[in-house]
Amino acid sequence: MKYALLLFALQFLLFSCAQKVERKCVYNPKAVALYKDRRVPENFRIYGLLKYGPLKFPMMLAKFDGYYTVKVARAKGISIEGKTLCLEGKCYILPAPPEDIVFGKLLTGREYSFCRNGLIYFRQRGRIYERLVVFRGSKPVELAIINRKDNRSVKVILGSESDKGFFRELRFILDGREVKLLIEEVEI
Repeated sequence: MKYALLLFALQFLLFSCAQKVERKCVYNPKAVALYKDRRVPENFRIYGLLKYGPLKFPMMLAKFDGYYTVKVARAKGISIEGKTLCLEGKCYILPAPPEDIVFGKLLTGREYSFCRNGLIYFRQRGRIYERLVVFRGSKPVELAIINRKDNRSVKVILGSESDKGFFRELRFILDGREVKLLIEEVEI
């Protein structure tokens, strides 16, 4: 028993005096700031494919004069109004308006940042909701809104970015359901 206590005390002393290794987040602040200052068009039309489960549907999302139009071939029950996406009778609050997500205006400037496991998190906390934008290096990888009361969330996984300034692939994770938006063309 004495040897066990002595061994424990020596291990404690050894680990408490050891050097701590901290991983630093490496990113370019100017590159990250681009996702706050991005220009989002007032009017646009987006064409692509909406993938829900094993099915793919051609779709069009348009915004003209502040009104959204969503058309999905052979699929009913999908609508967007402002930051709300309704799918099969259930509505979800998106972390940002659809055009801000598609065109990459992800940061508002009211977030605070921290680093964890080599990722940079930008968090904005409200009374009910918490909004997170996650960057790996200088590229955004995830956008989420979390209900702080019941811990339910809506996540948007950001895919590759086109040279014209919009994301080509967006994965929406809504209460365990996954909807993928593959953007083929954008008209401004």
